[in-house]
Amino acid sequence: MATDWLITGAGGQLGSVLLRQLVRRGAAGVGTASVSGPRPEVGEAFPIDLLNRDQVVALIQKLRPRYIIHAAAVTNVNDAYRQPDAARQTNVELTQQLLELASEFGFRLVFISTDLVFGGDEAPYAETDAPSPRSVYGKTKAEAEQLVQQSGVAVALRLPLMFGVPAVDRPTTFMNQLRSLLDRRELTLFNDEFRTPIWLEDAARACIETAQGDVTGILHAGGPERLSRLQMGELAAKALGVDDPRIQAISQCEIGSPEQRPADVSLNSARYESLFRHSPGVPMSETLGEIVRQLGVGK
Repeated sequence: MATDWLITGAGGQLGSVLLRQLVRRGAAGVGTASVSGPRPEVGEAFPIDLLNRDQVVALIQKLRPRYIIHAAAVTNVNDAYRQPDAARQTNVELTQQLLELASEFGFRLVFISTDLVFGGDEAPYAETDAPSPRSVYGKTKAEAEQLVQQSGVAVALRLPLMFGVPAVDRPTTFMNQLRSLLDRRELTLFNDEFRTPIWLEDAARACIETAQGDVTGILHAGGPERLSRLQMGELAAKALGVDDPRIQAISQCEIGSPEQRPADVSLNSARYESLFRHSPGVPMSETLGEIVRQLGVGK
């Protein structure tokens, strides 16, 4: 059973949308999902333990993919803080294993990284800026990026905060926020934490485009706007037709956190635009109509 594409973490928000896009394009693609986790709504996903090298090797030998997009990770910042060894095992050691297998089997590897490799003091960040992560999660991603760069054949695609409707039945921060808005429940959002958020559909397209290119090393695919969490919530409320939403603006300093949150990790994606002749994503306001349509709610 040969395939062109293998998506690790197809049970996650990005991986599920990636797999759905590939299926809709008519591409030969499959995914992996954790044995106990949810399955993507569209496409085939093999339930395997990615930390079991024998299972991974057997699957790659069976599929012989041309491209692997490595989206599987411990992505929850709090989970990574509480279980740093598990985070490193998944985010770093598994990436090292896939790099070794890429050399052996000849597939193109795209490692999904994050804007949280930066400390938040010197935004906007370009690929040439040195990482300065403040969280265990960011540190594991930065360590994995170093492995990718040393390989000389793979690419680490840094993505920012993502929003949209995943193609899998699992909770996400963005979807929980939309439900709070619709239910008229109070929603507290930071007014001093800035990102360059990207729509899940745009992020998936950027992953596929990057895989089909020949860029190596580090690449940024951020959205075109610098937005605070508060601004994102206000845009969502307007699109949903929620008048006078119960949004409360708060500062990062008002919450207790074991790890300092970066204030601004906005990404400069000029290199991506130069390589592919277009921006990785479109403004959030231009995507929300489709998101509302997908949900069948609001206006």
